[in-house]
Amino acid sequence: MRSTGPMVRKVACLATLLLITVALPAAAQQGAGSQSLTDYIAVGRDGTALYTRDDGANWTVLTPIDTYINGVISDNRGRFVAVGARGTIIRSSDGGASWETIASGTEETLQGVASDDDGNFVAVGAKGTILTSADGGHTWQAANSGVTDALLSVATDRSGTWIAGGPQGLIVRSDDGGANWTTTNTGMSAHVNGLAFVGESRWVAVGLLGKAAQSDDGGQTWTALNTQTRKTLEGVASAGAIVVAVGWDGTVTRSEDAGATWSVVESGTTQRLMAVTSGRDSVFVAAGWRGTIAITNDGGASWSVKENLTRKVLQEIAYNRLPDLAVSNLRLDTLCHVTIDVANRGPADLPKEVWENESVILRMSFDDEPLDSITLTALDPDRLLSTPSGRRQYTFKARSIVDTVSVKVMIDANRLVAEARKNNNTRQADLVCVN
Repeated sequence: MRSTGPMVRKVACLATLLLITVALPAAAQQGAGSQSLTDYIAVGRDGTALYTRDDGANWTVLTPIDTYINGVISDNRGRFVAVGARGTIIRSSDGGASWETIASGTEETLQGVASDDDGNFVAVGAKGTILTSADGGHTWQAANSGVTDALLSVATDRSGTWIAGGPQGLIVRSDDGGANWTTTNTGMSAHVNGLAFVGESRWVAVGLLGKAAQSDDGGQTWTALNTQTRKTLEGVASAGAIVVAVGWDGTVTRSEDAGATWSVVESGTTQRLMAVTSGRDSVFVAAGWRGTIAITNDGGASWSVKENLTRKVLQEIAYNRLPDLAVSNLRLDTLCHVTIDVANRGPADLPKEVWENESVILRMSFDDEPLDSITLTALDPDRLLSTPSGRRQYTFKARSIVDTVSVKVMIDANRLVAEARKNNNTRQADLVCVN
């Protein structure tokens, strides 16, 4: 939850009426294709949660828990973790349709949560509370932040550095997965309501009265930024060099040069925007008061707005950040063996455990008859496909084409990997050997 003034908001201590459900496997989200995937989840006051499975055209509203939810994040396995009042942690493995409650070990209000691509989560909150999880949010341990001020926001570079922000420019950072933390300051003299990792070692922090700061050394030192607004900024997100910050009165300010220079743009709403997240292909989605959702498809230059999706304040929004295995360039080599390119198009890393599952395979069929396959472990022993830039080429040598045949190649034929898209897992073509 972002702060809205010099003091941290007080959250009501409500009796918790828990909706305890059985979590489904991540792959259960996949259904018949990418359209069944949850794209974004927004959370807020009184346990409100909204999710969309059609890129924001329609939203489903539910109340998984009867207490304030202040933060939500996804991992690269299709799971969501949300945190809130009185140490609340809830977890969903089916895109937000059902949730299970998780013991946090604290009664302190949790304000924010972040995740990397290795199953690690960090949650922060009141009185300098920091909780860490190394098993996908199943179990949590307390870490010593070294401070007693409320921590309002947290983010990670997904490579081991975690940064949390607090009042009066306070920053605590960890380079060892959240085990140990050191203290510094942005110099903003304002609450750090939002943090975003921009790339390389660059970070951006935003807060009260439009104040902001940037760091080019992984959050160790900071310099001031001019966001071109005096409105309080509540959240910030990045996609490549594009950085978008949102705040009071529907304020949106954006940068196209990794936060160096900023310009204010029209959002289409005057409702207070509390959070923003980045999706695929220059999409950003913001959430705020009176159930407001604002979406841009052009990196924040123009926005479309839905209001009154709920009467509740939406405090945070998360994108279902998943990997995307894809096959392309189906062809024959000089010996008429079938050759294919395999890539991870991101935006997330592939989970490490997929290399341990011999059921994740690349399969080739002739005229719909399976003829050859290889496990992901054998296909990619160096794990080049782990990162979104990773690519492999593979040639099936079990059988060559003699004449003309209909060839189909599919990656993850058993659909075990939670992915951003499934419609690019298969390529089919009629191939002709001319030898």
